[in-house]
Amino acid sequence: MQNILFFLYRYGYVLLFLLLQVFCVNLVVRFNPYQKDIFIKSSGAVSGWLLDKYDGVVQFFNLSNVAEDLAEENARLRTQALTFQEIYGPASSHSDSNRTQQYTMIAAKVINNSIAKLDNYFTLNVGARDGIESGLGVIQTDGIMGVITDVSNRYSRGISLLHRDLKISVSIQRNNFFGTLSWTGGDPKKAKLGDIPKHADLAPGDVIVTSGFSALFPQGITVGKITNFELKQGSNFYDIDVELTNDLSQAHYVYVIKNLHAREQIELESQNN
Repeated sequence: MQNILFFLYRYGYVLLFLLLQVFCVNLVVRFNPYQKDIFIKSSGAVSGWLLDKYDGVVQFFNLSNVAEDLAEENARLRTQALTFQEIYGPASSHSDSNRTQQYTMIAAKVINNSIAKLDNYFTLNVGARDGIESGLGVIQTDGIMGVITDVSNRYSRGISLLHRDLKISVSIQRNNFFGTLSWTGGDPKKAKLGDIPKHADLAPGDVIVTSGFSALFPQGITVGKITNFELKQGSNFYDIDVELTNDLSQAHYVYVIKNLHAREQIELESQNN
């Protein structure tokens, strides 16, 4: 109580002055239409500015949730687009409305990733409870991320495209010659394309896409473009350099591709082995 009295004794005149100022402003605004109009417009501008800043702060802290929602929505849209392409095909082809959906996509967040090793891995925040299984392909918006190898209830781990053991079946978009894409170390934006025969028509800038031959990835996902190629003496296959379209060091949100027909295809192909 004594501190309150001391505070009022010390700052009472200032508080009284401020109170009188507020009272006077209230009288001026209330009984003068012109000043009232100015006050309303000014207070509206100030409150609008404050609300805008407050909304900006709220949105900043909600960016993570917004990004996850957008990734999930994008996964649904990409699944729908892929299904439409599977059923109806290009405009020039015959449609087959009796075909069933083959692929579905699950949005995921990359929570761990490496690119500087010879054999690189990544970890996602989705697992068995989300429908993730070992052997599923993972893509980014603009390229391939890798393949799932290990799954727990809430998380999954996979080998990156930047792993020496991962081979991806791809083809040249312009002429459909197919081969194998692999990473041999070094630059994380560079890869090698093998098994392209010497009679193939190649040109720098040719786009490389997934072939659709494996059960991992659907056909037509852009992987990279040819930057250089040579035919070494005595070889029947080109040595081809590919620049990847995606940057795995910038992988944040990805899509796990689930091939609903994969088991049937794998079981059939394994009979010959």
